[in-house]
Amino acid sequence: MKKINITIIGAGSAQFSAGIIRDLCISDDLEGAHVTLMDIDEKRLDMVELFAKKIVKELGRDVTFTKTLDREKALEGADFVLNTVQVGGHSYPLDMIAIAEKHGYYRDYTLVDASQLIFHLGLAQDVERICPDAWLIQSGNPVFEGCTLIHRLTKAKILGLCHGHYGYLELARKIGLDPEHVTAQMSGFNHWIFMTDFRYKGENAYPLLDKWIEVKGPDYWANFKPSFSDVQLSYAACEQYRLFGLMPIGDTPRILGWWYNDSLESKKRGFGHIGGFDSYEGWDIYLEGLNKNLKKIEEAATDDSRKATDIFPPVKTHEQIVPIMESLVFDKERVYQVNIPNKGGIVKGFPEDLVIECPGVVNGSGIKGIVQPELPRRIFAGAMIPFWQKAESIITAVADHDKNMLFLHLLGNHNTRSFAQAEACFDEIWNHPRNDFMREWFR
Repeated sequence: MKKINITIIGAGSAQFSAGIIRDLCISDDLEGAHVTLMDIDEKRLDMVELFAKKIVKELGRDVTFTKTLDREKALEGADFVLNTVQVGGHSYPLDMIAIAEKHGYYRDYTLVDASQLIFHLGLAQDVERICPDAWLIQSGNPVFEGCTLIHRLTKAKILGLCHGHYGYLELARKIGLDPEHVTAQMSGFNHWIFMTDFRYKGENAYPLLDKWIEVKGPDYWANFKPSFSDVQLSYAACEQYRLFGLMPIGDTPRILGWWYNDSLESKKRGFGHIGGFDSYEGWDIYLEGLNKNLKKIEEAATDDSRKATDIFPPVKTHEQIVPIMESLVFDKERVYQVNIPNKGGIVKGFPEDLVIECPGVVNGSGIKGIVQPELPRRIFAGAMIPFWQKAESIITAVADHDKNMLFLHLLGNHNTRSFAQAEACFDEIWNHPRNDFMREWFR
């Protein structure tokens, strides 16, 4: 059995790391894997290591661990590098949002992505230098922009993964379809995908969706009291379906519909009584859930009377990371939803150096995207090109160390009403003490 080395960068993200470790422990193929846990938060790193060793012991599996604060050391000998880093933790975007809101950018963190992209690129350059044969699996956002930047400026083998595409299963359940008999295809950019094919028992299921919207939709929206993350059949999602002609999937409705994000009232109209994931209340619920899970993991790691498997039962999940490793290492051909360079024109109309989201065949020879149906002209012109343009502006800014391009990126924001407004917002964010990292890059 081949032994593989897996490095998790940002392993202090306990919920992500614990889930990956659990999935590794129930994979017979990856028995004997070694996992290097790396983070700059030593306390969180220690806790994740304790949890990891405990769950491995409970399940009687042969998976070993080391931990380090040194990124370069963590990359030595890696076959897979998983990046889940949020620069500055969850408090950093909140600080930047607070500044942006003072200047009329409601719940907007346009410039936060610059710091993320700088980090992503630096990590990819280290991977290229230290472990050039490793797969760099990008889970930290922004996946679309980050993977595109990495693909253009390095030779790292980049793969972006996200679970937003599973929104089609949520949709199916809500309209009364058995998910076991549902298939779907989606393509576009990460967090910006449309369902190009939707079938139930082999037959086109879009008419079933249309009937649900016509008959049950009005009552559903009138009494819509969703969880903070329930967007797939929100009024906003269904209205975007009406406008564009294909259903937006996963996080797409909350990001595509910028016109639902200019105020709390707009958010409530589109996403229900609390305004969805991106409202203050929605974000607080999200962080509260993360903190609760972190506390459970910490208790299971440090309390001998608690079992790690009580929190993360040894049950296979929908997460694709571990199965993709199995396919690549042991030549187990399967189809996954992936974010990869558009080589060969997988999605027509986009350049080959752009990373797109699509189904892909994964086996021992690598990852090959499945050519997708051409997106309708209305979606291409009305949704894809505007998002692509926005992405290109921040990718170009980071790639060229171009401060003026970064400012132009803010000027292109839908919340910008004047040059003076954008300039004041930019200057305050630029000079914030937490942005030393960004200023150094763009100087």
